[in-house]
Amino acid sequence: MKTKGFTLVELLVVIAIIGMLMGLLLPAVQQAREAARQIQCTNNLKQFGTASQSHIATNGCYPGGGWYFDFVLDPDRGAGADQPGGWICSMMPHLEMNTLWMHPADGDRGTPSGEQKRKATEVCQTIHSIYYCPSRRKAKLYPVISSPDENCNSMKQGVKIDYSGNHGNHIVVSSDSAGWTNGYNRPNYGSSGEALRKLAEFTDKGGMFFICSELSDTDVTDGTSNTYLVGEKYIQPEGYEPCNVGNVDDNTGMSGCDWDTLRDAVNIPMQDRRGYAGLKYIFGSAHAGSMGMVMADGAVHRISYSIDQMVHQRLGARADGKVVHVPGI
Repeated sequence: MKTKGFTLVELLVVIAIIGMLMGLLLPAVQQAREAARQIQCTNNLKQFGTASQSHIATNGCYPGGGWYFDFVLDPDRGAGADQPGGWICSMMPHLEMNTLWMHPADGDRGTPSGEQKRKATEVCQTIHSIYYCPSRRKAKLYPVISSPDENCNSMKQGVKIDYSGNHGNHIVVSSDSAGWTNGYNRPNYGSSGEALRKLAEFTDKGGMFFICSELSDTDVTDGTSNTYLVGEKYIQPEGYEPCNVGNVDDNTGMSGCDWDTLRDAVNIPMQDRRGYAGLKYIFGSAHAGSMGMVMADGAVHRISYSIDQMVHQRLGARADGKVVHVPGI
């Protein structure tokens, strides 16, 4: 009696066919997954755009750039130039995170107490998916190499942010070169705030964020639809973690003006590339072909990595009189 079944040759042929089909299917699955991740990243940017417009309507100005890397949010100091935390901190009340934003509040605008510092640290260690591009890394705590400690406790881990504010078409100016003096009590610069004003002028390079920035839509004379606000930032893949490559992602995303939270439009954006640190202060992303960018009017566009450099620079300037429009891709 003969037993029915596959011969060895038939079995090998079937296995080979399944292997071929899997080889054809996997790239399509990967593309579908990446498309879903890009949609999520774009949704993050759309929320930033909506929050920026809500901030203008509520406070009469765009979210501020904050002070410097060693400061994080202080809800007692409100919005605008007085807020030491970075742009994402100012957006928090408009991103359905008002309870988290108010967590360190103690009613005192002066030097923070130990309890307020502890609570501010907790905010810097509260994970939210909107901070992260899912194509780049998971939403979790990452190493903090250069920890802020003026109004929070020094931390070894904190949240990061995969998006940056537009500093302008000039390489990001750090407060090291602006003559920033440590200390929380800003009136030490003079009751008139003259020194703060000079710091703002020194670091204002035509973008939407700089030290103590407090811009309104009337300051964007090139047009809010023609000016970058917030976009994805470039990071070398080997710097995703432990976050110590190039000093551009070594701090928490809650910090004020620094290379972690700002990027410039001097050079064209590019996709994250291993081993390439030559243009570390640029916009870019983990996505192929293009990155996401929020304009000053809240609209979100995909910006091609092949964008003309001059067009990119003009879109990075809010008031240089050289108006260009966002190119289609």
